Amino acid sequence: MSEKMMIKPFDYHGITLNDSNLKRQFDEVRDFYLRIPNDDLLRGYRIRAGLPAPGADLGGLYLTHNPFSQILSGLSRMYAATGDMACKEKAEALLRGWAECIEPDGFFFITKSPEFIPYHYDKMVNGLLDMYLYCRNKDALRHLNRITDWAIKNISRARIYASPIGNDGGEWYTLSENLYRAYLATGDAKYRDFAEVWEYREFWDYFSRKGNIFDHVGLYQPEGWNCGVYHAYSHVNSFNSLAAAYLVKGKDCDLESLKNAYNFLWENELWATGGYGPDEALLPREKLAGMLCKTNNHFETQCGSWAAFKMCKYLMQFTGDARYGDWIELLIINGIGASIPMDPDGGVFYYSEYRLEGSAKKNINPWACCSGTRVQAVADFHDLIYFKDEDNLCINLFVPSTVEWVHKNTAVTIAQRTDFPASPRTKFVVSVAKPIEFGIKVRTPAWLADKMKASVNGRAIPAATDTQHWTCFWRTWRSGDTLTIDLPMGFSLSRIDSENQYPLAVMYGPVTMAACGQDKNPSGKFDFANLAESLVPVEGQSLNYRLASDPSILVRPFYEFKKGEVYFVYLYPR
Repeated sequence: MSEKMMIKPFDYHGITLNDSNLKRQFDEVRDFYLRIPNDDLLRGYRIRAGLPAPGADLGGLYLTHNPFSQILSGLSRMYAATGDMACKEKAEALLRGWAECIEPDGFFFITKSPEFIPYHYDKMVNGLLDMYLYCRNKDALRHLNRITDWAIKNISRARIYASPIGNDGGEWYTLSENLYRAYLATGDAKYRDFAEVWEYREFWDYFSRKGNIFDHVGLYQPEGWNCGVYHAYSHVNSFNSLAAAYLVKGKDCDLESLKNAYNFLWENELWATGGYGPDEALLPREKLAGMLCKTNNHFETQCGSWAAFKMCKYLMQFTGDARYGDWIELLIINGIGASIPMDPDGGVFYYSEYRLEGSAKKNINPWACCSGTRVQAVADFHDLIYFKDEDNLCINLFVPSTVEWVHKNTAVTIAQRTDFPASPRTKFVVSVAKPIEFGIKVRTPAWLADKMKASVNGRAIPAATDTQHWTCFWRTWRSGDTLTIDLPMGFSLSRIDSENQYPLAVMYGPVTMAACGQDKNPSGKFDFANLAESLVPVEGQSLNYRLASDPSILVRPFYEFKKGEVYFVYLYPR
């Protein structure tokens, strides 16, 4: 175990998703991207390179917000997670076709005049690196070397904040993460040195001293470009560059900044769902409530979930603290996990909407950035459930799944059987080659309505939580042993502003609930002081309730709503 790693994920290996909403979403996304003809995905590159270009134009934003490199990344991770050769073969065919289009000087973009050059270079670094790490494709490293030599020579060092100009802006402040990853994978100092160029110390230093980032919002605002906000997804993603810098350099101050940044986001920026960034902006907490009426764009769902997944995963590894898994859980259930399937034209569930006047799920922006991030974030499902250290299996998420690994030269398999969150119980069935001693640590969620309860083979056992928010069960495990965990759930109210009663959202454990059945916000019919008593369970439909005072109003999980169904997440009596 690295001295910078208290626990580690399984890096996409040894985890099987069993039947669940996450498994169905993973299969849907994998199948969607496997169906896209390779010639369609490569057509723009081939036209730019003057090569024969069969296939159809994908249209939408494919040429400007091109998700090609993210598809390489996502398919590579899906292959690592499942062993599905179709994912590997498609990724490698795409890589070969794209590599034929690289110019002699290393220019690799899909058009001759690309926008957001640092942005697209960063994503291609990630895609090529994942091809090497997860598909063991050595050609990917050769191509990475070529395009990086081009980038070192040609990408502007102006570091202009949120610039629309192709070579000056384009989220340069997210570049360090994947360049540091490339250094760790190859040992080539070129990547480390180039990563250091793009460190976003001006922003990260606010968190090292717990300063107010809104004192200088728009610090890098170019003349004539009226942004005046911190772009939410990319600034959260920049913290993953900070995490990578810590991984390489080991500076304790960087880890403290990362933890402070998480605390700031958790306490100030999150909706009840775990989403953040209305109109793609980080905002002072007191401004969030007003955005429920001002915009439909409350959370950039695919990209925002991906950035938070990575940040929380880094923090869990560095600190060993399970509390960072709470944000992952919110987004798995209410963020990307609540999104709807993509449209055939590449339209994606770009924004989650929480308007007080009511909202409905829809797809927009065909082939935008989120069309590519979706495949990466969904692939990550496999890498968020379980972690491990030298002595323990650490269970972060309650998801039907199986984990297999070798512990002290002994093969261990644990099957998690649950229909959480529909039910508050999960079981872990152990299979081992021979009796073996180790710990099973279970994340103790912040939302528990009462103490966790546990039993092994039907016999109750103590369930004490440690300072790192894990509940540990240490014993010699034998095949057939079953650890049963009960996670008491209950209703709670999530307020945006602790000083104001409204607006608020109804939660059941980690599940964001939404109301439907009327064409206007039904808040006035709720008895929030006696919420549990005023909601009548719908027989045969888990987590579905009707108001006792008006049975026409149904309250059910946000993740259950389909395309076009009107819902109300935030309630505000008027």
